[in-house]
Amino acid sequence: RWLSSRRRAQVGAPSPWFPTPPAAMVFCLFSDKPPDKVGAKGAAGARNQALLDRQDNPNEFAVPLKSACCADPCTCCITTICAFGGCPACYFRKKVLDETANGTDDYVCCQGYVPKICCLDFPNMCQGSAVGLCCEGCCCPIFSLSIARIHLMDAHQLHPDPTDYQIIRFSNCCQILSCICDILACFDESFAQLAAIIDCIADTITASVAGCMGAQITVELKKAAESGPSAQTMSR
Repeated sequence: RWLSSRRRAQVGAPSPWFPTPPAAMVFCLFSDKPPDKVGAKGAAGARNQALLDRQDNPNEFAVPLKSACCADPCTCCITTICAFGGCPACYFRKKVLDETANGTDDYVCCQGYVPKICCLDFPNMCQGSAVGLCCEGCCCPIFSLSIARIHLMDAHQLHPDPTDYQIIRFSNCCQILSCICDILACFDESFAQLAAIIDCIADTITASVAGCMGAQITVELKKAAESGPSAQTMSR
């Protein structure tokens, strides 16, 4: 019984001693329901809309985002530590392309999920370019990692986990609070230290979410490899 409980904890499933993952205690303050519409504009809005459009996909991830750290702690920690450096984003973008498409040959900027904005024609930029992939990963590391995850969701017909929306709302709340403190610090220097602390907390949360995404992608690709090509449903 002890071994089976330990095994369930390793893959992120509830155990008799830990029925609810600790992270869920924080996210429970935020709704797990998908929004009716996406309010953000630009590239971020396009990414969030892509996530929302996939809520009716038939399959689910091998491990929920909130439990990904327990399922693959090594990948999660490395991705978290290096999240803002761009290396994890480049790695996972290429890894997903290699496993679900024709590798870098099928690369386009933001993988076509961001439409043309003003003079920037993202769907036709840097087609098949390894340099373009590296630039995307290094210039927009967290955004690029999200693109890799959405691409995997398309390839395997995966729908977002309800915790995804809680994590997104929690992260957005921290970023907004950080922004408010930065603005207040411009008028009152007493807010400067508070703003710095909130900035650090917000960045730490963003990096930890990136780590969970990296671990979730790794576990999903391992599951697909074990199941064989016949188990994968390609849609892009």
